[in-house]
Order: sequence, then structure tokens, then C-alpha cells
Amino acid sequence: MSVSPRFADSHKLDAALEQLDRFLGTAAQRGGVPFYGPTLLSSMTEMDQARAAQAERAAYEAAPEETAIHFCITAAIALVEVSQALLARPAQATPAERELQWKTLHTYAKTAGRSAYRAASILADRKSAPM
Repeated sequence: MSVSPRFADSHKLDAALEQLDRFLGTAAQRGGVPFYGPTLLSSMTEMDQARAAQAERAAYEAAPEETAIHFCITAAIALVEVSQALLARPAQATPAERELQWKTLHTYAKTAGRSAYRAASILADRKSAPM
């Protein structure tokens, strides 16, 4: 009995996601990367927002490579999740189910894009720094 290519791809994505999650967890144990998203920031006072921004900047400047790696892996995880969701989509979904699926895909894709942009920004700030 042969395994369908879609099923095999799904298992490969599961394995990739497991490895990426494991790597991100190991990196977090070495020291977390602070990140305050827009939703969290909007719930803070102006002073707390300034402190959060300063904490992010300080961490990014102290360990730019680790921080860029963190955001690259976060982007990769989100893109693998998009791929998983696309592979797992049922052929016969109701309009409400399709709407929810597309919203989920949109959220994962935004996370990937924002994380990749963050990594690129950190690396761009470091381009003139000595290696």
C-alpha cells in the first residue's frame, strides 16, 4: 500500500515544525528575545511602551545574531504552519469553514512576514558593524 504524496508531505512538514520548535525552545533557554506586539503595546501606558521599546532595542543590540536567528526561525515556523493548513484543507468545506481557514492562513502569513522583516531590520542595523 503506497502513501499519498500529500500525506507524506504532511508528515515531512510535521517533522520540520517539530525541529524548528525544538530549536526555538533551545534558543529561548539561552536567553529570551523580548518582543512586544502591537496588541500588547496598545494595552500599555506611554511610559510602559517606551520601556518595552528600550528593552527590545537593548536586547537586539546586545545579541543581534541570536535575535535575528530567533525571528528567522519564527518566520519559518509560521510558513510551515501555512503549508500545513493548506495541505490539511478539506475539499468540501462550508463557506464559514473556508472563511476561518483563510483568516488563519492570513494570520500565519502576517506573522511570517513581520518576523522576517524584524530579522532583516536587525541585520540591516548590523551591516556596518565589525564582524
